[in-house]
Amino acid sequence: MTWLLKKNTLVNVLILFFLIAIYLAASWGNSYVSVIQPRQLLLQWEINKKPFSEKHWQAAVTKMDSIVASNANNTQYLTILAGLYERAAYQKPIWHNEARVKRSNAIKYYKATLKLRPTWSAAWADLAMSKTLNIEFGDEVKVALSNALKYGVWEPGVFHKILWISIANWNALPTELKQQVEDKIKQTVNQKGQVPLYIEQTATHFNWQDTLQIIVDAKVNE
Repeated sequence: MTWLLKKNTLVNVLILFFLIAIYLAASWGNSYVSVIQPRQLLLQWEINKKPFSEKHWQAAVTKMDSIVASNANNTQYLTILAGLYERAAYQKPIWHNEARVKRSNAIKYYKATLKLRPTWSAAWADLAMSKTLNIEFGDEVKVALSNALKYGVWEPGVFHKILWISIANWNALPTELKQQVEDKIKQTVNQKGQVPLYIEQTATHFNWQDTLQIIVDAKVNE
């Protein structure tokens, strides 16, 4: 009799376990399917730089809000929501109040992401960019830039953002951070003293060509 009770208890536990597993799998599956449309909206912007309608954007944000509410520890979902706010801000002039509000929301979700995944270089770079565009360049941005450099500038687009923010605020950067940026630029210099086009274009945009040339010359003469 005791053996039978133990067996029934074990069976009940196993049934409960599988029911929970099925529920979690179904929930994850629903979230995965639901996130397709917001992902496509971001991809459309990234590839074509095509503005999206307020209606489509709001629908995507509403959907992601619901997904994040039930998947609060999923950093991919948090960054999708941050990205939606960030891209919407890009569709307005930088100084526009609506753009600032949307970037503030993006900042909130980037910070939530980084609490869960503090070594994500791209999220640090995005946080630094959003705060810089909101005219909030300060110690928090400097820390974000330092972490973006530390944890992996090889991620697509990360160093481009670091470079843009750093050159735009060059005189305000700590000496150590300037040196880190210069060292990364040196790593891109080829044997002919050439740097990637995006570095040249960024330097030109901020009238930083003379400083760039000094860095290139230092590399060539090493």
